[in-house]
Amino acid sequence: MQASGTHVRQGARGPWGTGSLVSRVLGASTVIFAFWLVISASLSPADLLLGAALSLLLGAWSARFLWAGQVPRITARQWLALLRTLPVFSAAVFMSALHVVRIVADPRLPISPRLVICRSRLRRPVSRVAFANAVTLTPGTLTVDVEDGVFLVHCLDEACAQRLQDGALEKRIARIFEPEASA
Repeated sequence: MQASGTHVRQGARGPWGTGSLVSRVLGASTVIFAFWLVISASLSPADLLLGAALSLLLGAWSARFLWAGQVPRITARQWLALLRTLPVFSAAVFMSALHVVRIVADPRLPISPRLVICRSRLRRPVSRVAFANAVTLTPGTLTVDVEDGVFLVHCLDEACAQRLQDGALEKRIARIFEPEASA
């Protein structure tokens, strides 16, 4: 079967049923629209219409380019691990943000920037990307380079480097994205 020039396997199953282009667009659009509702915090007709239109556009783009081949599968175990991790990660980001605010508000500006090498046991590319993005989303740290499971991370100070090297974030990412044997 051809969909916009891209071959789609018949019967391929993903998190939203078959691998047809329509189901992939609708599945991605639904998730994007749910996210829109959360971040916009508005139920006005204009906002809902704009959110639906943008969600459909992004859903179509995602189905065409991000998941043109194999539709990603997310197991129940992965969903549960993600739901357990999000509040913990959100709290860690908040605490890191407070730490960075204290540094910036201090007239002495007590920073000691450094590049830290973090060797990871994460094997899957999706795990490594998720880890790199989570590190970058955490205030005070920025993933500079990734190669073969070795991450080069810029840290604002020693405390940021210590939080990175304690391994807690990597373990949470592994619980979500790595096979059950390593979780």
